[in-house]
Amino acid sequence: MKQKQKPQRSSMVRDTLSTFGTNAFGALLGIVGSLVILNRMDPDVKGLYNQVQIWGEGLFTCIGFSLNSAVIYYVARYKIKNTKAAVKKLTLIVGTLLLVVSAAVVVGLALLGNRISWQPFTNTPWPYLGSIVIYAGCSFLLNILMGVLRGENKFKSYNIINLLQKIFSTVFSVLALVWPTAALQVGSSIGISIAMSVMAYFMIRRWNGAPEEPVPENDFVVPAKPIFKYGLKAYVSNLMTYINTNVGNYVVQGAYGLGTLGLYNTAFTLMRQVWILPEAVGLVITSRVAAMQNDEDKTHITQLSCKIVMYITIVCAFLIVWLADIFVPILFSKYIGALAPLRYLIIGSIFVSFAKVLSNSISAFGRPELNILPTILGIAVNIAATIALIPSMSYNGVAVATSLSMMTQGLCSLVIFCIFTHTSPVRLILPTKNEIQLVKNVLHRK
Repeated sequence: MKQKQKPQRSSMVRDTLSTFGTNAFGALLGIVGSLVILNRMDPDVKGLYNQVQIWGEGLFTCIGFSLNSAVIYYVARYKIKNTKAAVKKLTLIVGTLLLVVSAAVVVGLALLGNRISWQPFTNTPWPYLGSIVIYAGCSFLLNILMGVLRGENKFKSYNIINLLQKIFSTVFSVLALVWPTAALQVGSSIGISIAMSVMAYFMIRRWNGAPEEPVPENDFVVPAKPIFKYGLKAYVSNLMTYINTNVGNYVVQGAYGLGTLGLYNTAFTLMRQVWILPEAVGLVITSRVAAMQNDEDKTHITQLSCKIVMYITIVCAFLIVWLADIFVPILFSKYIGALAPLRYLIIGSIFVSFAKVLSNSISAFGRPELNILPTILGIAVNIAATIALIPSMSYNGVAVATSLSMMTQGLCSLVIFCIFTHTSPVRLILPTKNEIQLVKNVLHRK
């Protein structure tokens, strides 16, 4: 058994490092594009562009039923030959529902106008409202296709698409030097998503080697119902995690307008760079752990991954704040208001890195419903803190509330993983001698 797992571990390290490198380089490209946008766009124009992204992603998360999470798990375990028909069927049904409901939500909120106190689309032109719906649909399709690639462990293909997406986005961001409008950024985002979806479909069918074969006990055709049921179990947790992390953007937009949203979202975007490594590990660990047969090996890989992520995340978090404090006042004076919320957000971003690794591992064990409790507690803290802090701290209070909620979610995920796997919390924080040697061997391996 151990001899069979060694290639699994080495391939996981390889794919994690490859995904991390791709995400890190992509983040660097994103920073280059952001520098141009921050220099050329006023906060209210940037807020209009951010609105399409935030609402499009939110609608995809709320109405997509976490089908992409189910696709990763079932393709990893039963392989594409046994899940292809069900994935196609569910993609068509859920995708159609997503477009219809998204259009109804956007139009409904826009028509309510002054009838409600929270008015997210008061100054939003109708073409941008339509773009929100299209963006949501494109995000859903691309995430399903990328989920298939992850389930098949085709991380080479996955990373190529991610990198190309970042390169094209950076190119269009640089074009803001001559055309600093939200229309260019919104249109390019949708176009790039469509192009990457076509490429992902091609790579699933024809590129990067023959499809993997399932183990004999998993070699049967999987119907759509269990895949959808798994997605529903993951859906509650994923939806609440999204709400818990991103609700600040919606609150700031509705309460303070697009200009303040541009400032807050800049802080939020800078904070998210801390998650490059946790998200890379989370991407790889889901399919790898789901395909493994030995629970002890699953737990050990998760423990080692969690420690490495924690140490690097702490260093990156303080580095980002330090660099932002130096360069934002000098180069981007219009966005100096983003520094205060960034300092609050960065603390919570460190703790939630636990959740980004551990929640994916728990899902790969086949128990995504265990991730619900951390998100419920996180949302409860978020709501209470937002109500208490906004009157005295304005949109900085939103940042503090979001940070506290992320801390709660991360620590609770750690406790639940320890209970579920009968693991001491110390093993998720302090490395053993064998693990230190293992990391040294990987880093020095030619």
